[in-house]
Amino acid sequence: MYDEKSLQGIGNKIKLLRTLHKISQQELSQRLGVSQTHLCNIENGRVAVNLRLLMRAANLFKCKLDDIISGTFPNEEERAAEAAAGSYSSEEVRLLLKMLQVSKSK
Repeated sequence: MYDEKSLQGIGNKIKLLRTLHKISQQELSQRLGVSQTHLCNIENGRVAVNLRLLMRAANLFKCKLDDIISGTFPNEEERAAEAAAGSYSSEEVRLLLKMLQVSKSK
């Protein structure tokens, strides 16, 4: 079932999608119609996410709601590896790998 840990998982997935799509937190917050502070709180699992915002995010990232809420992304490791081989800084690669580890441990 869903619990408080689910919020962290949703936030992690939104952050992962944002990073994979090379969108800044500021740009995503504008596109979702929320403040950057609120998006930061979502990504860090400090606040609940409403369904309307999840639908906007799913549409923006062209994925299913279930992918954000509880699923895993197809070829997540492959996409992270591609990103690591591309134009990501070592800090971004470290964050991506950490997010993948967190998502696998849940």
